[in-house]
Amino acid sequence: MSSTNPEIAVVDGHSITLNDIRQMVDSAPPQIMQTFKQNPQMAIQTYYLIKYLSAEGDKAKLAEQSPLKEQVEMLRANAVALAMVNHERDGYAVTQDMIQSFYQQNKSRYEQAKVKIIYIAFKAGMADHTPCKTIQECAQEAVEGAHPKNGRSEGDAKKLGEDILKQLNAGAKFEDMVAKYSDDEESKKSGGDLGKAVTSTSAYSDEVKKAIFALKVGEVSNPFRQPDGFLLIRLEDKTSQNMEAVMEPIIQEIRSNHLNDYMNSLNKRFQPAIKNTDFFLKPDDFLNGRAK
Repeated sequence: MSSTNPEIAVVDGHSITLNDIRQMVDSAPPQIMQTFKQNPQMAIQTYYLIKYLSAEGDKAKLAEQSPLKEQVEMLRANAVALAMVNHERDGYAVTQDMIQSFYQQNKSRYEQAKVKIIYIAFKAGMADHTPCKTIQECAQEAVEGAHPKNGRSEGDAKKLGEDILKQLNAGAKFEDMVAKYSDDEESKKSGGDLGKAVTSTSAYSDEVKKAIFALKVGEVSNPFRQPDGFLLIRLEDKTSQNMEAVMEPIIQEIRSNHLNDYMNSLNKRFQPAIKNTDFFLKPDDFLNGRAK
C-alpha cells in the first residue's frame, strides 16, 4: 500500500484502503453517512454488508422479479430525476447581461450601511426604580443608571434610552453619549462604530436591519427593545455594494428562479385531469376492490 492510499481495515478477508473509503463516502446513502459520522466502523460494516447481500440478490436474479423489479426501476427513476433537477438548475447559463439586469432591478437589496450604536442593557426580573425624593437621590440614580453595578430594570433601561435620545436631539454629541452610557464594550471603544458595514445578509436580526435601512444619514433611531437591552442607532453612511461583490448570490438566485419556473411548468403539465371524482374521494376502496 502506498502512503497516499493506506490500508484502513480488513472486511471479510478483503483489504479496505483509504480510496475505498472515499468511494464509499461518495456513493453511500445519507443513512450510512450519518452513521459514519458517529461510528465509522459500523458504517463500513453496514456498507459492505449491503454490497454483499445485493450481489447475492443479483445472483438469484431477485431484481428481475416483480414487484422488486418495478421498485428498483422507480428508485432509479427517482435518483435520475433528482439529478436532472440539479442539472437544470446548476447547468442554466447565466449571462453578464442577466446579472446586470438583476442587480439593477434589485439594487435596494444590496445596500450597505455604516452605523454607530448605543446599547442600554437591562437585567430581566429587575424591579423598576421608584421616583427619587431628593436631589441627592436623583444624582445617585443618574450615576447608577450610567454605570449600573448590578444591572438595571427593563423599564429603567427604556427610560434611559429615551432620555439619551432627547439629549441627542437637543444637540449632544453621539460619541459623548456612547462613552457615558453604552454597555456594548466592543463598539464603545470606537465611539459606537459597529464595525463592518451592515447588509441585508448580515447576521443581525431582521428587526435591527429594518431599523437601520429605514434611517436617513445622521438620523438616530428610537430606542428599540432587544432580548436584554435597548438599542439606539445612528446611520453614518448608506451606499450600495458593487455588483462584483454580490455576483455569486445573484447567479444562484437567477438559477433558483429558473428552476422554480421550470418545475412550475412541469407541475402544470402533469397535473391530473380528474375523470372519476369517486376515485379521488376514496382511492383505497377502488384499489382494494371495495368500490361499488
